Amino acid sequence: MLVSKLLGSQAIRFAAVGVSNTAIDFIVFMLLQHWTGVAAAQIIGYSAGTANSYYWNRKWTFARGKGWDGGELLRFLLVNLSVALITSFVITLMSSTIPVWIAKLGVTVLGLGINFGFSKLWVFR
Repeated sequence: MLVSKLLGSQAIRFAAVGVSNTAIDFIVFMLLQHWTGVAAAQIIGYSAGTANSYYWNRKWTFARGKGWDGGELLRFLLVNLSVALITSFVITLMSSTIPVWIAKLGVTVLGLGINFGFSKLWVFR
């Protein structure tokens, strides 16, 4: 019963989707950063994770049903564009003084916090 309740919580589902988003984001970032630079790789990787995020958070985490809601999609894109820009700026600053993979972990945690708050309160309300 407790495990079922925990797995049913939005925060746990959001975190589970976040793990897959993070894996996609991190892999794309690490593959591209030498060719595109850190900031561009951050935006491309984050965008790949974002596409995964919208699908699974809409379908499973926040169970928004069938069909598409243009306003919801616009809110989702605005939040994620903002997070991508913020994390791109922060990772650029951090990677000049610490290893890029540590900077990437730091901005991932920052982005997760911002994203969950806005997703719950504004995007998938």
